Amino acid sequence: MKFSLFLSVLLTPFLFAASVKSTVCKQCHPAIYSEYYESSHRKASVYNDPVHSAWWKMMPKKRQGYTCAKCHSPSDPQALEHGILTDNRIQREEPISCVYCHTIDHIQQNDDSNTNITTGKTREFFTADASKKGSGVAHFQTHTSWFGLNRSVENSPFHKINYNNENFYNGNVCMGCHGHTDNKHGVDILMLDAFIDKKDKETCISCHMPQVPGTKVTLKHTPTHAYHGFAGIHNLTEALGKYIDFNVSRTADGFDITIVNHANHALFGQAYREGVLKVSINRNGKEITLQPAVFTRIFGKEGKESFPWEATETLKDSLIYGKKKLHYPVKLQKGDTLTLVLGVKRVSETGIKALHLQKHSELSRFKPLKYEIYRF
Repeated sequence: MKFSLFLSVLLTPFLFAASVKSTVCKQCHPAIYSEYYESSHRKASVYNDPVHSAWWKMMPKKRQGYTCAKCHSPSDPQALEHGILTDNRIQREEPISCVYCHTIDHIQQNDDSNTNITTGKTREFFTADASKKGSGVAHFQTHTSWFGLNRSVENSPFHKINYNNENFYNGNVCMGCHGHTDNKHGVDILMLDAFIDKKDKETCISCHMPQVPGTKVTLKHTPTHAYHGFAGIHNLTEALGKYIDFNVSRTADGFDITIVNHANHALFGQAYREGVLKVSINRNGKEITLQPAVFTRIFGKEGKESFPWEATETLKDSLIYGKKKLHYPVKLQKGDTLTLVLGVKRVSETGIKALHLQKHSELSRFKPLKYEIYRF
């Protein structure tokens, strides 16, 4: 039965189209494709993402045309190679396609921003499987036993699988786009720079593509697969809370909260992004709400707030790096319940106004990352 299923897939004509669309991947990877379709990668273009659209409308235009393509729509050759931006199928359905990401060979590090270097192959894809690392390139194979009565297959009938790209194991495959982006004044407007070191316990992939239930391919059952919706500001936000710890300690006049960030990068570094720590005390049935702490970065030029592309300095940086200690001059009493909620707003209220996104107020909705209760 399995052999017949493989054979039918093998003979399906559209699988052999010259240009491999991401919908082709859906045939064997429906769970992964479903996650991808709701991900920030599939929604990265100006036609799918209101925030990116707002930035692009406001940015000074260059003679090169659309200059955001190498990260926001690298699968569209017209946009990537010629700077021509049109409302087409690629921009809507796969601006960052499955094939594009799975053919990134290595990352070229540049001063202004990194660049993904792809293989250009459409039938050989990189992936990570620790049990097969170093095994080379896997080809489709069929096996028979019991004088041909039992037949089984191995690997994909559509593409080769390359298990040997180290960047897919250490997470650095993400650093072509999620590394740094410097404006013309040398100010990093992205500020992730999370290039993974060998001593690091976590990577971009282990944090943002955790293993979730469900088979990764229909032709061979696996209990889990790497999440392709990309945990973060859009999806599975609370899943990232496991990489954040709170420490609470009393002081002479109140208490301290230390936020420990186990990620490889600062939290909330993007322009107009805002992290918020909500702190409240329940005392004798009454809720005491303390002033929330806000974590953000504000760009500036000549001492005044500015848009990222014209910034020459950082006016404010309250981001969470390795650790962030906050002091609250409120004495905790016996019987108090202290509640901490750390969350994020994709776009702050200030950003909503600056980017003229009032019709998209949902972008400033508070999304929890970490929730913890302490009883005294």
